Amino acid sequence: MAILYSCIARGTTVLADSTSASGNFREIMSGILPNIPTRNDTKTTYAAQKYKVHVVVENGIIYICAADASFDSKRPFAFLQDIKQRFTSGSLASRAITASSFELNRDFQPILAEKMQFSKPGAGGDQLSMLQSQVDEVKGVMSQNIEKVLARGDRLDNLMEKTDELEASADTFKKTARRVKKKYFWKNAKMMIILSVVVLVVLIIL
Repeated sequence: MAILYSCIARGTTVLADSTSASGNFREIMSGILPNIPTRNDTKTTYAAQKYKVHVVVENGIIYICAADASFDSKRPFAFLQDIKQRFTSGSLASRAITASSFELNRDFQPILAEKMQFSKPGAGGDQLSMLQSQVDEVKGVMSQNIEKVLARGDRLDNLMEKTDELEASADTFKKTARRVKKKYFWKNAKMMIILSVVVLVVLIIL
């Protein structure tokens, strides 16, 4: 499937539009545009008959495209971001403030048509899908890496705990060793004193 209709509007005034299929798209827009708030920047999707109408509002200007209801919403919004960037990069953005209905068709309708053609599968539009897939893949890899880092962090925490336990055990061993050494030192000292006394007594008797 592809994007079937697109337009740029100021309130209920359509400044430029383009269609790649037959349908009552302008009639659909006349019913949707009055219900789109433009005071705040927003992004939304409306259901209209058998279509999905994707909308981006920025600085009071409405960027719209319509596609089949089964069409993935990621590509239409990527399309809208693209045409918004093209529209605001030149003088059309300032002209849009006072332009009348379809006044900007001459300047921007060819761009809308070109971008809509680009969105068709097999006509370059698949690049958007491929790019999105690559982004999703990178996100997946990053998530896995984060999970591994977190898991590794848990293992490091466990290792640190074991290290602390070993240090505590080593301190206990050192203290015990010192006590044993001290105990046997005094025991040996007593034995030496006793032996010295015995030797002295023997010498006196002799």
